[in-house]
Amino acid sequence: MTASPRRTFHALVVVAGIGFGLTAPFTALLVVGLGARPEWAAYVVASMGLSLLLVDFLGTRYVPRLDSRIALTVSMLVFGIGSLLSAVTTDWVVVGLARVLQGFGGALFMGGGVQAAVRLARAHQRGGAIGSFNAAWFAGIATGPLGGGLVVALRPGVDGLRLLFGVCAAVNLLGALAAWVFAPRLRSAARPRLGLPRGLGVRGARAWASLVLSGIGQALRSGLAMTIIPLLGEELGMAWVPLGVALFALAITDVAVMHYGARFTDRRGRFVPLALALAWGLLATVALTAVAGPVGFGLGALAAGVVVGATWVIPAAMTVDLAPDPEAGLAAYRIASDVGMLAGGLLAGVGIAVGGLHGALWGTTGLLVVALVLLFTVGETRRPVLVSEVVVPLPDLDGFAAIAAAQDITLAPDRIAQAHATYTGYHPDLMRLRALPLPYTEPVTEPATASAWIANGGRS
Repeated sequence: MTASPRRTFHALVVVAGIGFGLTAPFTALLVVGLGARPEWAAYVVASMGLSLLLVDFLGTRYVPRLDSRIALTVSMLVFGIGSLLSAVTTDWVVVGLARVLQGFGGALFMGGGVQAAVRLARAHQRGGAIGSFNAAWFAGIATGPLGGGLVVALRPGVDGLRLLFGVCAAVNLLGALAAWVFAPRLRSAARPRLGLPRGLGVRGARAWASLVLSGIGQALRSGLAMTIIPLLGEELGMAWVPLGVALFALAITDVAVMHYGARFTDRRGRFVPLALALAWGLLATVALTAVAGPVGFGLGALAAGVVVGATWVIPAAMTVDLAPDPEAGLAAYRIASDVGMLAGGLLAGVGIAVGGLHGALWGTTGLLVVALVLLFTVGETRRPVLVSEVVVPLPDLDGFAAIAAAQDITLAPDRIAQAHATYTGYHPDLMRLRALPLPYTEPVTEPATASAWIANGGRS
């Protein structure tokens, strides 16, 4: 695929992120504003997992094989209709039903979009491809909390929240039109088929543990980022714009970790970065139990974005690493994530009902401890990249001239001799480069930089 269609694909993913993200952290607040208790708001947020699970469970061989243009278009269309229903209703139960409808759109988007992103990547770049896709999506989603807070501030209260859902519907419907016109068409070689999943290749304790880690990552997003933290900000009495800014800060760290963290783990491994992120998440969650004002809340939300982003992309890459086939691995990952979304909202609701928001935060710390234990079961999953190369012997002057002629390069005899002498001079350094234990993969701007790197033994 050329660079231009790839940029078009990621641009459409950003638009979808904006459409999906405008109301994401405000759904729980709308439910409470329409008269429901906070624990029911958690259940409504989690209800999207029902439709996600249904589509991913029955469509493991259908959604990932859809034409990418169809998947993106229909997903935004369905999500926009769900937003419109939430905008016109005064009953929080209807918001819950609309949330389930939105889940069908989300399932189409994630199932079809992630597969398209993976098809664009080489085998050793799949973690980065998943991270780039999610980062493009959440780059759009990151604007949601801030933009949503500004919209709601125009008409404070429930009317402002309903206006926000109307704006969300308009963005999604326009995005669906753009996707139909501009989305690149990427198809699977296999024909889409509806049916129960089979042949997902989940074998052994490590593979199952990686799937549970994936579910925990989605549970953190559903329970912590989309339910507990927004409700905590409301409990602290924060105005709409400061609340939107704090949630925007969470989204920024979330996106940054997804984009840069996934690429880093492709090069350096998955285990250590995820372990550090989970430990950081423990500290951030404990800190949120002690916040008493907008500044502390904003810093806590900013810190929480690290673990939310890391547990979204790194377990996904681990699951693909351990799967015999990328498509099967991603299908298993999607099912695990759907279960995690349901479980995260349900656990958050139970925690809020039993111990309030602070009790739910302490429950989240326990979930993070479980994730750390599971991570040690999985261990490192990144496979070493084996690169085969053919070492071409140093040609003599006649052979060098023959190589130049074969490439339609015409040089005078003295210039051929000069070029051969230069190549011969650099040849020992090239052989030293091949002998280094680590491949030289970092870009350089000039030959002197490469020579200095070689002379330093391959250290920057």
